[in-house]
Amino acid sequence: TGRNLGYYPGKSTVRKIVLTDSSDKMLLRAKDKLKCMSASERERYEIIEANAENLQLFGDNSFDTIVDTFGLCSFDDPVKVLKELQRVCRPDGKILLLEHGRSKSYEGLSGYLDKHAERHAKNWGCVWNRDIDKIVKEAGLNMEKLDTWHFGTTYYIICKPSK
Repeated sequence: TGRNLGYYPGKSTVRKIVLTDSSDKMLLRAKDKLKCMSASERERYEIIEANAENLQLFGDNSFDTIVDTFGLCSFDDPVKVLKELQRVCRPDGKILLLEHGRSKSYEGLSGYLDKHAERHAKNWGCVWNRDIDKIVKEAGLNMEKLDTWHFGTTYYIICKPSK
């Protein structure tokens, strides 16, 4: 959707930003937001329809930083997604994750998420009770930082590829 556009560093720090999504509707929303930028700012963005489970358009080690925002909930196999992100990330790069998942701190909240997860996934395509740090470990990423908010359901994780 381009929701993160305002948070990327300026052109002097980040020369190119590639936005991907498997939904053409979400990419159209991002394109609309890009139209509000100046032409010189807009030129550093590339929008590509791509599924994060199979980023065949990109070779190994293509990116120095990868950002995934609330995306792992939408995939059948989030470990496969993270392994694919790791493949296209440079060995000295970073994978930044902002995700939502199960709380390790509030059992009652996790119980609620578990109780309603199937219905929520059916209605919205989002599995909201995933064990995010477990998924990251299963994918073989090296966690440099893990912070949680919102009673432990929102995760910010800085990872390094384990290449």
